[in-house]
Amino acid sequence: MIAIGDFTRSSSFRVGVLLTSLAVAAIIFIIYFWRLASSDVFIREAKAAVDAETYALSQLYQNLGLQSVVNAIETRDFPDTQSTDNTFVALQNSQQDLVAGNVDTWPLARSSDKNSNTDNSGIIALKLPYSLMSSHGNTDTPSKNILYNAIPLGDHTLFVGRNIQDLYSAQWLGKTFSWVVVALLCILGVISFAVATYVVRRINRMSQTADNIICTGNLKERLEIDSNWDDLSRLSLVFNQMLDTIETSVNNIKSVSDSIAHDLRTPLARLRNTLEKIEDETLRNETTQEADNLLNMFNSLLRISGLETTGKKEGFCETDLRSIVADVIDLYMPVAEDRKIQLVSQLSAYHTVADPNLLFQAVANILDNAIKYTPDKGTVTVQLTHASSNFVIMVNDNGLGVSEDDISQLERRFFRADGSRSTHGNGLGLSLVSAIVKLHKGALWFVHDPLMQGQGLGVVITLPRPNAG
Repeated sequence: MIAIGDFTRSSSFRVGVLLTSLAVAAIIFIIYFWRLASSDVFIREAKAAVDAETYALSQLYQNLGLQSVVNAIETRDFPDTQSTDNTFVALQNSQQDLVAGNVDTWPLARSSDKNSNTDNSGIIALKLPYSLMSSHGNTDTPSKNILYNAIPLGDHTLFVGRNIQDLYSAQWLGKTFSWVVVALLCILGVISFAVATYVVRRINRMSQTADNIICTGNLKERLEIDSNWDDLSRLSLVFNQMLDTIETSVNNIKSVSDSIAHDLRTPLARLRNTLEKIEDETLRNETTQEADNLLNMFNSLLRISGLETTGKKEGFCETDLRSIVADVIDLYMPVAEDRKIQLVSQLSAYHTVADPNLLFQAVANILDNAIKYTPDKGTVTVQLTHASSNFVIMVNDNGLGVSEDDISQLERRFFRADGSRSTHGNGLGLSLVSAIVKLHKGALWFVHDPLMQGQGLGVVITLPRPNAG
């Protein structure tokens, strides 16, 4: 039995999808930010500010003359040249002497201005700070990119620039950070799915082991523990400890019942031999029959215990299933004919590896119950067929049957339905059948009203087909 058959419906998968969806959303946002940072949006904003500054000064020149421009530049409170959003202004005459501004010269080198858009604007590298006190940039500091615009004002030239080095740095940082975060989010998505798959597989493996223990009754089987760092491994360890306790308790109970059955069998055999000496034939027959019933009960208990605990397969060989079922039918045919019970069989020829004696006992127990609880002139059907991976033996009747609530109790030792308590039996027949079927790695099923006549019971044995699938 698989606990989580549909991986997409598991909580682990849903958590993995949630984390991955959040990671994908974050990746989309980061890629958008990265594209934005990679574009010239910020550069265009800086250029617009430079153009606005240049336009304002040019309009002032056209309306009020050159001296108004000089006064405006000299009275302007320029930020420190080390600030992140500083502006540089230089008004030079035809001899390139500074007339006004916050730099003493504008070292424009056309040959190295590779980023220049036009002859009058572009991006140059300046060593900052450039001040009125120095005619050369500080050679100890790295160059910074300056976006500038140059316009003629009569025989003078106006240079307006803005430091955009921080924009370049922000672009580089944004790109680097984006790639790092995208990589981390991708790793997170992969890890979330890996953890979800690991959890589902571990849970299914635990469920499969538990189901095998339930189906086979083999309490010696344990959950595999291949790690000790996760909670599922600790749960497996606790589950194995619980199985150890259950196995010990069950073995103690079985040993007590087996010991009682074994110890009482010999005194009962002696008692039966003594009862054979009773002169009254009627009394002798009744007492010896009761002794035989007790001996059969103890023998059945010991046989069931042997099948469940030892699991011996010395008697397994190539077996003709149709021959075994046909022999059982031949054995019970006279009983069915005496009670005018219609015994119908439909048998196909199959071979498998099994213990023929045990299978004969199992089918005989089922057919014996079917005939015993079927009224006179009733119907019992026996079929031997196959499914995709199993051989199927079905015995159906229209007898007393059992209630649907009692079907789950039929394999329990000494269980007898209310309608069958007045008939001969000890409630161990189907328990023995169950033990034999489990020894053959098969399964035992019960069907209510299989012949669709309002009552009856169907018993189905499935045995695995060799090399099926």
